[in-house]
Amino acid sequence: MKHRWVVLALWLVTTWAVAAQEAPPPSDLITGLVTVDTAEVRVGPDFAYDAIGQLPRDASVTILGRSGDFFSSWDGRQWLQIEYGAEPGWVYARLIRTSTPFNSIPPRGRLLPRDRDGRVPDGFDLSSDLCSQWVGDYTRSGEFMAGDTALTVTYPTLTGANVYSVIVISPTGVRRAFDSTTGTSQIILEDLPYEEGTYTWRVAPYWTDAPNRNRWQQVCLLQTGGTFEKPNTDPRNK
Repeated sequence: MKHRWVVLALWLVTTWAVAAQEAPPPSDLITGLVTVDTAEVRVGPDFAYDAIGQLPRDASVTILGRSGDFFSSWDGRQWLQIEYGAEPGWVYARLIRTSTPFNSIPPRGRLLPRDRDGRVPDGFDLSSDLCSQWVGDYTRSGEFMAGDTALTVTYPTLTGANVYSVIVISPTGVRRAFDSTTGTSQIILEDLPYEEGTYTWRVAPYWTDAPNRNRWQQVCLLQTGGTFEKPNTDPRNK
């Protein structure tokens, strides 16, 4: 009898170990199910982008991200980025039922800017997602800790965008914007908060048809360019 209990115990331990090895790991995978007969797949999150295919009803997709926010109704500004062949594609979010609420999906893109007539401005290449075109190097020259009063930063430019904003974030989250119409901008020491520490600078391209900043339309999400150190500049400390 004792021998039979030992064999049973060994069998249970072995079975548990195999089951543990075969159990799928936890996953943050977000999935979706197409709810219409034909769902257009586009290269970017906007109806103005080129279409690259269609999905049938009940097709299962993997969700990579979203563009826009859902408030009380679908209004054409909510999009889902999905796995689609070799490159990601975008589908209007109303056409897909997702395993995660829309606003909980990580943001990955933005709608195209529009002029006063509601049309996409000339100059943008809509054959691929604009933000996939916005690639290049980020550099910085100058050191506040060495006594410089300004830093020069460079970043990629995007065909069609006509203004860029460098957002500098202090250690406690205070933000300052340094704007430029080129791929180079200066971060001015006296325009930053007094606090010392490690600051982060980020960049986003915009399009605008007016000098007023509230008319600027952001084309891509902010991208981090780098960090820098800054001393305490409170004049009362001198």
